[in-house]
Amino acid sequence: MDKEFSDFISKVLDKTDIVSLISRYASVERKGNTYWACCPFHHETQPSFSITPSKQLFHCFGCKESGNALSFLMKIENIEFIDALKMLAEQAGLEMPKPKNKTYTHDRVDKKQRERLYELMRVAARHYYDNLSSPRAKVFNEYLRSREIPPEMVRKFGLGASLDFTEMLEFLRSQGYTNEEMYNAGIAEQKDGRYYDVFGKRLMFPVIDNMNHVVAFGGRTLEKDAHFAKYRNSSETWFFEKAQVIYGVNLLKKLKNSGAQPITSVIVVEGYMDVISLHKAGFNTAVATMGTAFTTKNARQLKQYTDTIYISYDGDTAGQKAIMRGLDILREVGLTVKVVRLPDGLDPDDLIKRDGAQGYQKLLDEAVQLTRHKIDVLKASTDLNDPDKKAQFAVEAVKVISAHDNAVEQDKYYNYLSAVTGFAVDDLKRQARDDLMAKAKRMQAQAPTRDVESAQVDEEHAEYSDTLKFFLASIILKRDYVNYDRIVTDAMPDGFSKRLYNWCRQHEGFGITDVFNEFGYDSKLLNELQDYKFKPGDGEQKFVDVQTELYREVLTKELDNLSHLHKTTNDPKYLEMVGKLNVELAKLKKYRS
Repeated sequence: MDKEFSDFISKVLDKTDIVSLISRYASVERKGNTYWACCPFHHETQPSFSITPSKQLFHCFGCKESGNALSFLMKIENIEFIDALKMLAEQAGLEMPKPKNKTYTHDRVDKKQRERLYELMRVAARHYYDNLSSPRAKVFNEYLRSREIPPEMVRKFGLGASLDFTEMLEFLRSQGYTNEEMYNAGIAEQKDGRYYDVFGKRLMFPVIDNMNHVVAFGGRTLEKDAHFAKYRNSSETWFFEKAQVIYGVNLLKKLKNSGAQPITSVIVVEGYMDVISLHKAGFNTAVATMGTAFTTKNARQLKQYTDTIYISYDGDTAGQKAIMRGLDILREVGLTVKVVRLPDGLDPDDLIKRDGAQGYQKLLDEAVQLTRHKIDVLKASTDLNDPDKKAQFAVEAVKVISAHDNAVEQDKYYNYLSAVTGFAVDDLKRQARDDLMAKAKRMQAQAPTRDVESAQVDEEHAEYSDTLKFFLASIILKRDYVNYDRIVTDAMPDGFSKRLYNWCRQHEGFGITDVFNEFGYDSKLLNELQDYKFKPGDGEQKFVDVQTELYREVLTKELDNLSHLHKTTNDPKYLEMVGKLNVELAKLKKYRS
């Protein structure tokens, strides 16, 4: 990699706010000098994903993913280095330099193949669209008129037509593409030794990803007595995974980049036609998942554009079951989720045809929060006149409310549940506490003992000074003066104390019982810390002094590492970082004196 390009990468990273970048994909919270979030790369309910703005780095203590803004974007968007760099450079207002060599472009045979197949898909989508101008496309155009889809919506979504089972393949061959390439792109399959268009005789819906690549197609036959499936979607290919793509996300990204209007919410529907119908009616943030169940990838993508999601699935049993499967994933990434209650048997397209845009807007205005919707679904299937069934309903509804992490919202729903059942709010909350305790006991009984055993081994080999015991006792006993302004994990003497310190730092609302449930009641250190006798002078100033000294140890270790890196790589950026650390250490020495 030449020095000019290396300097450009450093410049892009310097101009990228890693906290702002990651907050598009996860809900972040500042604690001291560090930001925390639930890791966007693996499922978790307690944040273990740390972001350090001063170093422009992230690290997950759960799955161990770590890196900078570039590596984060590469993993979260499933893109290569050069594509991630282009995205960050564009956001920073920097122009990519012209390469003097290609060592950094990750050019490989598969890279060239991928670009060629992307181009094949683009060419195919354009040809399907052009086919609508053919006299042979009369049935497709009549259908679009019958569905009241105007030409501007046809253009906006790139709708098209597959005229038969061979026309597209003949066209692509004339453009220099092979049967194997068409097969790899998911357009052609082979039967009896002959290749055919898998979307033959269907109305075509191109699926475009967030990088503006055509990655798949959906097809719908208009023949009443067709001897093949009515609907056909692209099979998964190496560039198309159904669980990772959202239909219409390219238009959402275009809207955001245009700055024409703020995206206050996104509407999620089930089908292509629902998306198109909503856009035609003026709801231009409508999208659809490729299947009814949400994935974490879908949720993270939507988080980039808004904090509020309206789920508008069909008002039938299948649609409602899909809602129940999907909403928790959305909420886990920090999205506010509201459910649009469509009348039975209607989808958004039907509703707009019947009641117009105003009628649909009314349903949006009346949409209910996730927790309320779940309670009402349980209520609808329960005979509340039966005392036993009503009690069971209350137990299940309490579990739904307890899953909400906002205490104020919980109180609102406890009051609602009390009004519905007649049970006192205090009794419902007591049920919630009982459920929580029972769950904790089950988890403790089922939890593997390896971590506790290894922690005990750590304790056997570690020596904890009285000063460190004071510091840790202050933390687990939650003395008023405790703060995490300086993170001192790396100064802890062993794995157990590191885990203990990090866990307390990440679980702000813990109690001493929670600590023992997490680390074991037979922990020698925990029992000593719980019984620690605070002496005169054991207060805020001593805590700050101890924390400062521990932080000095952290910086010293880091300084040694950076000095070694500079010597081995001769990279000037490490020398600059060494200089900054020396300045910070000098400040600490001044504090000590």
